[in-house]
Amino acid sequence: MSEEVVFYLRVAFWGLFFLLALCYVIFPVTLPFVSELFKRRRRDIIENFDLPTVSLLISAFNEEGVIERKIQNILEIDYPKEKLEVLIGDDGSADRTAEIVARYADKGITLVKAPKNAGKAAMLNRLQKIAKGEILVFCDANTMFFPNVVRKLVAPFEDRKIGCVCGHLILSDKSGSMLGQGESSYWDLESEIKKFEGILDRLIGGNGALYAIRRSLYTELPVKKSVMDDFFITTKILQKGYFCTFVASAIGTEQTSKESSGEFRRKVRIGRANFNYLWSYLPLLNPFRPLLAYLFFSHKILRWFSPHIIILLFILNTLLLPFGRIYQVSFGLLVIAFLICVTKVVPSAYYFMSMNLALLKGFFLSFKREKSGGWAREARSDE
Repeated sequence: MSEEVVFYLRVAFWGLFFLLALCYVIFPVTLPFVSELFKRRRRDIIENFDLPTVSLLISAFNEEGVIERKIQNILEIDYPKEKLEVLIGDDGSADRTAEIVARYADKGITLVKAPKNAGKAAMLNRLQKIAKGEILVFCDANTMFFPNVVRKLVAPFEDRKIGCVCGHLILSDKSGSMLGQGESSYWDLESEIKKFEGILDRLIGGNGALYAIRRSLYTELPVKKSVMDDFFITTKILQKGYFCTFVASAIGTEQTSKESSGEFRRKVRIGRANFNYLWSYLPLLNPFRPLLAYLFFSHKILRWFSPHIIILLFILNTLLLPFGRIYQVSFGLLVIAFLICVTKVVPSAYYFMSMNLALLKGFFLSFKREKSGGWAREARSDE
């Protein structure tokens, strides 16, 4: 192998190593300092801000196991009833979801029934067209709110430039599974990242279980291919020049997936959905908005392409083994890290491996023709 080829292999190896370190070490470690340095000061404040009207939107499919508990949870929300509209869309469920929701019509719960299963995106589009509130709050059927969550979510909208507010989802693991423990640890880290991005008012992606937007900023979701509604909607808000923030005190709770296979399938669907519309998110890399571009690149782009980077690093490291002890040491560390992941010694490491395998599978599936509409439901650890 010529010296020139070895040189380029080394450049590629260390370049990819830096990108991986940026994603998982440099970015999260330095984010608190970045958020303090570039903290946004809110100036465009609405004087005498009054509580806005709110429409709470839930798209449900085969949720008979949790929907009644969710409705009871909604009825306990501390918000003026005359300003709170609740719309629950039944997307062609094959169980008793619609029947259960219909019982609460006299409690202010409106059932919107689809004739057939068309998918979550199609149902959210339908609910948004019916909604009357100035603010739309999105949540999942299995997400339980603290009573003050709506008040907490709407408060930042006193700033006219705030277009989206994301709440704090706390995951609880009752399954005891290795993947469930890893998911809970991962989500704790993700919440910390969201908190500091929220200080900057440049939150990269909401959380479908708990977020709110101005109704006027809603972008109709595409329905031909699977899409992550929370990421798509909040990304379009950022592209319109508005800000997205995070409120740690707006709390919702949710259980992890009941089975490891169910969580893996869910991650594959998320990965596929993100890659389906990757090109529509690239305007966030606008060099004239450098802070937003840095956050999107470090937090999302690099994470989505982490499995590709890891595979390339392993290949390059193998090729470079004869050209320095440092490559022999790094190869050994890669092997040890791989063994820790596959032997499930550390739950978070096993989850990291599973998440990256799911992303890789989702990447390749994004090139295949996809049946529009429909969605799969995974059992949770509280069912």
